[in-house]
Amino acid sequence: MWVILINMIGKGMVNTMKHLNIVKKMKDTYIAFGSFEGVHKGHLAVIEELVKRGKKDGKTTVAVSCYSPGKQAVTGVLTTEEEKAYLLEKTGLDILISYNMDESLERWNIVSSEEVFIKKIILGELGARLIVTGDHNKDMNILIDAATEARADIALVKMVKHGEEELTSELVRKSFMECKFQEVTQMCGHTYIMIGEVVHGKALGRTVGMPTANLGVANTKLKPPSGVYATRTIVEDETYQGLTNIGTRPSVDDLPVITIETFLIDFSKDIYGIELKMEVHLYIRGVQKFNNLNEVQNQVQRDLAQVKDYLSAL
Repeated sequence: MWVILINMIGKGMVNTMKHLNIVKKMKDTYIAFGSFEGVHKGHLAVIEELVKRGKKDGKTTVAVSCYSPGKQAVTGVLTTEEEKAYLLEKTGLDILISYNMDESLERWNIVSSEEVFIKKIILGELGARLIVTGDHNKDMNILIDAATEARADIALVKMVKHGEEELTSELVRKSFMECKFQEVTQMCGHTYIMIGEVVHGKALGRTVGMPTANLGVANTKLKPPSGVYATRTIVEDETYQGLTNIGTRPSVDDLPVITIETFLIDFSKDIYGIELKMEVHLYIRGVQKFNNLNEVQNQVQRDLAQVKDYLSAL
């Protein structure tokens, strides 16, 4: 078995990627696996190296996204499986498998063991001939032993850093919780996204002359801290600038309900039930309570001016 250390991040390619929710029997594949939480530059470095090697050798490239619904219900996620698929499709990857670890015991009789998972799923069912992983993999010894036994190869990708720190999902989450979305973009190589459908709200935005789209996201999805944001939203392949309020609405109904409401600039279509992809670019201010609707309208106009200035300069 050989091990190669990679020190470069390649360019991504556009590809039609399959997204599977079950493990299917495969053979002679090139594989990367992990949580891919946040899909940051470290993850992308691994995937891009995987794709480059797969294209060169004519092999099917597979990323296995390991997730636990039980854990996600407690901690929330930066990226849902649907959002991972949206982001990873742009890399040229052939197949993404969303692997539900909570179901693994029942389906595959796998206990919580990295060694059994690698041997039975990665090397066994999926037939990995090459595993691409970060050089900081905490289970490197287990991985090397299992790959050696199966006569598979390993390629290592050098740890990506953000400044002087090692880039991790925890570091991305920290900047996210601090509303530092420009940092999140720098660490991930893409803006923080939320994918969901437009759901019916109370249409109270119309009372101030600003009809809004109320975005419904997965229950496990981490919402940005309450506040007002500059966003861009993709609606049926068209992108619109927007002003988004996340949180309660103390000036309107004062109910303890967190909503994601976006006013799309220069947009007037009926989009209930339509899937939106929202990019969160900039935190503008916290949620405020105003005395009357005139104060709300005046503040919103100031917010819109800031949104337009910032997004137009990108």
